[in-house]
Amino acid sequence: MGIVHVNNLADGMILAEDVKDITSRHLLSKGQQISRKHIRVLKIWGISEVSVEGDHGEELSSGKESDPEAVAAATRVLEDVFKLVDITHPALKEIFNISVAHRSRRILKDPESIYPHPMSEPSAPRKKSRPGKIDLANKKLPEIPTTIFELNEVLAAPFASAQEIGHIVNKSPSLASILLRIVNSAFYGFPSKIESTTQAVVLIGSKEISNLALGICMMQVFKGIPKEIVDMKQYIRHSVACGLLSRMIAAHLNIQQTEQMFTAGLLHDIGRLVIYKHFPEQALAFLYQAYEKKESLLSAEKTVPGLQHPVTGKALLEKWKLPLPLLDIVRYHHTPSNAGHPVMATIIHVADLMANAMGLGTSGECYIPAFDDLAWQRLGLSTAMMHTIAEQALHSMTSIESFFGA
Repeated sequence: MGIVHVNNLADGMILAEDVKDITSRHLLSKGQQISRKHIRVLKIWGISEVSVEGDHGEELSSGKESDPEAVAAATRVLEDVFKLVDITHPALKEIFNISVAHRSRRILKDPESIYPHPMSEPSAPRKKSRPGKIDLANKKLPEIPTTIFELNEVLAAPFASAQEIGHIVNKSPSLASILLRIVNSAFYGFPSKIESTTQAVVLIGSKEISNLALGICMMQVFKGIPKEIVDMKQYIRHSVACGLLSRMIAAHLNIQQTEQMFTAGLLHDIGRLVIYKHFPEQALAFLYQAYEKKESLLSAEKTVPGLQHPVTGKALLEKWKLPLPLLDIVRYHHTPSNAGHPVMATIIHVADLMANAMGLGTSGECYIPAFDDLAWQRLGLSTAMMHTIAEQALHSMTSIESFFGA
């Protein structure tokens, strides 16, 4: 019997002990023969090493050295990405190192996709003028999707059934299809196929299914934004990455609402989509200002009172009568110390920072805009766990991001 790191597992190895995640959920049983699917599940659920029959540790432990040129290229880009924050901070230093490793691997796989300077000139034509102030109360924001409205109504009832929730989801065949594909993917790793949305609700939970439906519907609401303002594929990639990182951080902190954190991460920058679609003139002004002044997009937004994306995102979710914790997280994900739910807001804060640093898509931000040290200290997350969290999120990306349109 030997302990083997999950990266060194191979098909055919036999588990010597049961495997459970950090919340004691049973994943695999003693005697199970390992397959590639099992390895994906272990990575997704944060298992770093397992006990297997035989002695495999030493012969599979060899690693591959990084390419110095790729590391140097990634480092140059990231020094610019981090220029607005204190890189000597332990958490930021760790995220920097993680990002160098990730970006350098990307460069090695595809030298032509070497990351350029993080802020490139916007491709859309510059607008000459823009209003000096925006009153969101007088602006018609998008209406809540019918599916989300109906789900909220049912969930507000004290005895909502799985059948009722499944019935609402099934009114949209495309939504039901996406949800079933997600729950049958390696993202959840269930041993047998889930055939119906009702079954999915029973196994995963009504709130979790509703949260996933919310995330999918939100992405559909904002179709049609010109690519010159935002590349929606990159926006979705960033949002999914933030959701996955948030989910992993929450799991490592033994927070039970991992699916709620995934949804909060998925929707944290929804205010930017409101700005891009309904205030395109201001959006272009922000993008040009950030490019010309080499400042964060968050700072550029502050030049138009009332149109910062955390405020805009909260206004939209408030109109849709979504749960107060979600409103709070979206509003304060850049300043989590001020949040009513500071732990959850800080998780999104850190996940957003990591996604930006690693170059996992973008919502328009090209720099690390700010870091709330006080919130970080209160979170109690060990920097030693951040590498594992990043790896887990990356392994999950391929199994879920395509379901959201990326």
